[in-house]
Amino acid sequence: MIKRPLGLGCLAVVLLLCIYVNLVDAPYIDYSAYQGKKVTVTGKVYKKETVMQTKGPALVLYLDLKDSTDGREENTGPPGEKVICYLKADQPDAQIGSWVRLEGKLSCFERASNPGQFDAYSYYQISGISYRINQAEIKAKTATYNKFTNAMYKLRVFFAEKIKEGFDEETASLMQTILLGEKGSLDKDLKALYQRNGVAHILAISGLHVSVLGMGLYKLLRKCGIPMKISAGISAIVMLLYGVMTGFSVSALRAVFMFVIHMAAVILERTYDMLTALAVVAVLLLFRQPRYLFHSGFVFSFGCVLGIALLMPLLTEAVKGRNFMIRAATGGLGMSIITLPIYLWFYYQYPVYSIFLNLLILPVMSFLMAAGIGVILFQIICPQLAVPFIWFVESVFHLIEIFLHLGDRLPGLLLTVGRPEKWKMICYLLVLLLLIAVRKKTKPLIRWCMILPAAVLLLCPVEKIVSKEMEITFLDVGQGDCIFITNDNGNDYLIDGGSSSAGSVGKYRIIPFLKYQGVSSLQAVFITHPDEDHCNGIKELIEIGEEEGIRIKNLILPDIHREIKNPAYIELEQKAAAAGITVSYMGRGQQLKDGELALTCMHPQAGAMIEDANEYSLVLLLSYGTMNGLLTGDVEGQGEAAAWEWMKNHYDNEDKVPMTFLKVAHHGSKYSTSENMLWQMQPGISVISCGEKNKYGHPHKELLERLKAVGSHVYSTPERGAVTIKTDGRRLWISSFYQDAG
Repeated sequence: MIKRPLGLGCLAVVLLLCIYVNLVDAPYIDYSAYQGKKVTVTGKVYKKETVMQTKGPALVLYLDLKDSTDGREENTGPPGEKVICYLKADQPDAQIGSWVRLEGKLSCFERASNPGQFDAYSYYQISGISYRINQAEIKAKTATYNKFTNAMYKLRVFFAEKIKEGFDEETASLMQTILLGEKGSLDKDLKALYQRNGVAHILAISGLHVSVLGMGLYKLLRKCGIPMKISAGISAIVMLLYGVMTGFSVSALRAVFMFVIHMAAVILERTYDMLTALAVVAVLLLFRQPRYLFHSGFVFSFGCVLGIALLMPLLTEAVKGRNFMIRAATGGLGMSIITLPIYLWFYYQYPVYSIFLNLLILPVMSFLMAAGIGVILFQIICPQLAVPFIWFVESVFHLIEIFLHLGDRLPGLLLTVGRPEKWKMICYLLVLLLLIAVRKKTKPLIRWCMILPAAVLLLCPVEKIVSKEMEITFLDVGQGDCIFITNDNGNDYLIDGGSSSAGSVGKYRIIPFLKYQGVSSLQAVFITHPDEDHCNGIKELIEIGEEEGIRIKNLILPDIHREIKNPAYIELEQKAAAAGITVSYMGRGQQLKDGELALTCMHPQAGAMIEDANEYSLVLLLSYGTMNGLLTGDVEGQGEAAAWEWMKNHYDNEDKVPMTFLKVAHHGSKYSTSENMLWQMQPGISVISCGEKNKYGHPHKELLERLKAVGSHVYSTPERGAVTIKTDGRRLWISSFYQDAG
């Protein structure tokens, strides 16, 4: 690197930017006061696309609001940089570059409030997008527009139509995504299939496209006798136009800019250096937006190229001179090792068979892309000539899908290890740097012996093995409940998992959290009662958990008489049975003991004849060393009184039974957690799980006053995000997601 002064300087700038973004938090702008309100905004259309929604295709406009709101009295929306606008179905089109005034309902991007949860606010903040407007209506627009960018958009639509005319629906959506960056038409289940198997990267416009399109064009022009410098200039311009047409994603920006630098080196008769080009492009992108460092697409794209440039030669040298398949397999394994820490950091699990699937798929991608381009051209000139290309592409994609479904059925598809600790990432990076430093002094076999233990360290859950502490996390699921417990011996449990305010809470909050924690198996899931805000996420987990790499061993329900089991209760039993999950029932006095952890049922009495689901809620007394806590579900009224009466008997009729912590019943409602009970248990910590600004008024003012009166420290999920209590049985530590996230 010393021989690359420009690259070294750029690397120094990148390191300074890394320090900057970690020390300086991006300002948080709260638009929640406008949530759901009808607003009017004026801005310039800089991008548009068509996306598939449940009701059909919808036109989406991206507006730049900068300098557009000053002095315009008709604007009622909050100031911002850019916004996404989803138009109503009957709205007229708007050209890119035109000014429009829109009216619609403002929707804030959701912030992550749990570990592992996707942070939509931060994701869109990187692109400068402030909020979203739904059901938008165009109130006014200008006739002037940007003819160049609009022409590029129309060309993209034209090519997409030609692809659609040639291929079957599924293959067309894949080719539109791969060649044009049109992700709106891609089926969600198909995309998920590619993601689970670790081959979704082939759907993104990246270096592969540049090598096929850019270098392919350059070599074609040279074979046609066109001078080298002119060929390089034409190829660079065409790839820049291609980038504009496809929307310039982060990976496309990296690939196209590096190609342009390569062609500039050809024109200037200079030697092209991949590492210097990579460093220059990184600085250009990071000066534009330093927080690209937190963008998975940026890190993956640059990480892969860095790995190819620095590490691939070291790892493949051992098989130099051997047949192509062995070299390709070693190269594929090498790339997997290089991208392993990045994959685990962003996705918390690794698709085991991706090494072999990539080995099968990557060699044919160049042919698929070339055939796809051929189909577009022949569809324009003579559709009959496109038939063999169409057959080839459809056959290959159908074959790929067969392999992906086979991977889905094989055991151990996803290795769930959680997000690695930072010290593990540093160790891994140091090993890679050491490998590069001693590359000339070590044999290829020694290099593999250096890197494989580092990879094992990343994949090994050291913390769970050596930890002698228990953690309880009260997830923020909106208006609902979900409690995660991990024991000192590494076993994991869930108590409830549902929400009446957060959509698909299992898919978008509970499962990502479990992956983040490295949970691949739950010893047991307790359902306190079958209300939707306590169990709809568990139903999702039962249905899709296996394919997401998470297995439930046991489902534990409150032991009530069969005559009062409602349809929701029976549905849980049936879903669990269909998924091969053992269903057990828990009644008063029964206990689950696992190492130091004990969960004792206080309520209901076995075979209880209580019709109200809240009143027969499973109430659990948690004990761990000298620490104890009460997990209450939605219990209230007679159920609460019965649970407390049993507890006093359990503690030899003590007047006071101090609790280390309390999960406040029924989301902090006015009529639960009575004053008498609070004075008797005097919980040091009280956790309330409810939705922000919910329609029920939870947590109720009177309840908060009762908690304050007994000196309990209150932690609520709307204010704190996920709340975590950690204990070694003697001492206790408490933290919250918003506090830890800074």
